[in-house]
Amino acid sequence: MKQDVLKHFDIQWLPLTGLIIFVACFSAYIYWTFKKSNKKMYDQASHIPLEEAHRASSLQKGHNV
Repeated sequence: MKQDVLKHFDIQWLPLTGLIIFVACFSAYIYWTFKKSNKKMYDQASHIPLEEAHRASSLQKGHNV
């Protein structure tokens, strides 16, 4: 039954449209990620695990951070 329905499913543009939308979104995300103005944000975000680890080790030793 599914094969009979798919035989009559004549929308050739649908896969191509999906591919174009995917490539456009992927390109936009790559551009946003590597844009120079976002460098500061990513540098700050990269230090979050280190700050949390430092805070956790200080709390274990009894220091308040």
